[in-house]
Amino acid sequence: MTDTVEAPEHPHDPEFRCAPWTQAQDVDPIGSAGSFDAVVLVEWPLPWPRDVSEIPALTPAAARPGARLMTVVPQPDRAADGLLRVVHRRRVRTNHLPGVDHRVPMADIPALLATLLEDPLTDSAHRRSAVGEAPPEVLVCAHGRRDPCCGRWGTLLHLELAARWTDVRVWRCSHTGGHRFAPTAITLPDGRAWAYVDADLLDGVVRRTADVHALAAHDRGTTGLGMWAQPVERALFEEHGWPWLEQHITRAETTVADDGKSAEVTLEWEGGQARGQVEVTRVLPVLECGKPPEQAKKSAPELKLTALRID
Repeated sequence: MTDTVEAPEHPHDPEFRCAPWTQAQDVDPIGSAGSFDAVVLVEWPLPWPRDVSEIPALTPAAARPGARLMTVVPQPDRAADGLLRVVHRRRVRTNHLPGVDHRVPMADIPALLATLLEDPLTDSAHRRSAVGEAPPEVLVCAHGRRDPCCGRWGTLLHLELAARWTDVRVWRCSHTGGHRFAPTAITLPDGRAWAYVDADLLDGVVRRTADVHALAAHDRGTTGLGMWAQPVERALFEEHGWPWLEQHITRAETTVADDGKSAEVTLEWEGGQARGQVEVTRVLPVLECGKPPEQAKKSAPELKLTALRID
């Protein structure tokens, strides 16, 4: 049964914030990760508009299908030579997106993006602009013009992580989706999206030392699968532990019920198969920060894995 969450009795409270309210409802974030098979990160100076596709130099690339385009705040160690970094990552396994770093002047970024996006799933290491393999990365959403929760908590988390790590590149990035789960992050190369994160949690993800069962409440899903399949894949992650991220799903089949409130999902990988039933348990408002829930213009489903068979 699907419940619609009613707004609480605070219709005029200007202090409503999307992330604390959503967390207070004990919302499971699984199924909220966007899906893509290629992502391109572009160093671009602040300020950014609410939608980075409004940046004229990036508009054509943002409109191209087949890859997710995101801006990241330039890192100060590269400001002196005037070159900006463009990171191109492409999926080779369900939870693995290797990347290549490119460096070009700002004026050359539109042409480079057009070239990369001609075939975003092709390795770009041979291009003249390439400068090497991309290291492990964490994208922390800190897009304040998109959402104040991300702008505030994401910025603070980025600073903490940047001071902690020397072997992992941390980016302050544009909108990752799911601002109601702030602070949010995407870890690369595994390409998983995370909710309600802090520095210790992300350290456990990057080092693969965290208890995968404890991570479940923060796991929004793999970007390698769609909404309905993500709860099933997360259960397999819990079942197999960190070695699961080295597996590749060879078949993903989803059959959504006519009413759109449930789906049957089949996932296959070398040596195994899983069938799961996923249901919408609640539909919740997606708050606009500073506005009460009853003024929300959007809503989002909460998903639950109700049955799972692993063969």
